[in-house]
Formats: sequence, structure tokens, C-alpha cells
Amino acid sequence: MKTNNFRKSFLLLAVSVCFASLTSFAQEKKSMTVSGEVLDMACYSAMGASGEGHKSCATDCIKGGSPMGLLTSDGKVYLLVENHDKKDAYAQAKTHAGEQITVTGTLSDKGGLSAVIVDEVKPKG
Repeated sequence: MKTNNFRKSFLLLAVSVCFASLTSFAQEKKSMTVSGEVLDMACYSAMGASGEGHKSCATDCIKGGSPMGLLTSDGKVYLLVENHDKKDAYAQAKTHAGEQITVTGTLSDKGGLSAVIVDEVKPKG
């Protein structure tokens, strides 16, 4: 009888620990809107390249497959990521290399990297 109670208690504890572990890894998705300059991350990461003088190069690099980022006025950089359900929004962002835009999407903070999964793009102007 004592063994049966121990097994039940142990099983309950194991299930509780598993459930707690799973819920701690779940991350709440946060919608956000952020404005800034569309960067090509290759040149920005390697040389800090940005601004009007880098627009032509950024356009070529992004067309060539370089990842895109968004540099905000306070110096924060977000990686821009395609939303598989809204591919047109990400494609639109690609046409604004070196320009100011406003992006609405879902914030993803993982492993020290902040990214925005792009839902909507509006040119600033």
C-alpha cells in the first residue's frame, strides 16, 4: 500500500515538473510597431554602413540575399524576418533599402537577437 502511494506521488510530481518546464519555455508573442532605416545586415555588421550614402549598396546587397534589419532612431537594430503568411509585406520592405519605414509585426527575442516578423510595412514620408 505504501509503495502504491509513493508511485502515485512520484508520478504526479514528474507530470507537474514536465508541465512546468513546457510552460516556462512558451513565450508570449508581442505585436509591435517600430520605425527606422532599412539596413542590409552584411554591410552594417561588418562596417557599420548605413544612411543615404549607402542606399545603393544596401539595395544591391538585399537583392542579392543579404538579411535585412531596421535601425531605429535610438540606435537599436531589429532583424526583419518574413512572415510566411504575409510574404508581400517582407517583399515590400526589400524595396526600401536605405530608407525610413514603419514596420508592424511580432517581436521575437531569442538568444540575444531581437527580430520583427513583418506583417505590414509603411514608407515614412
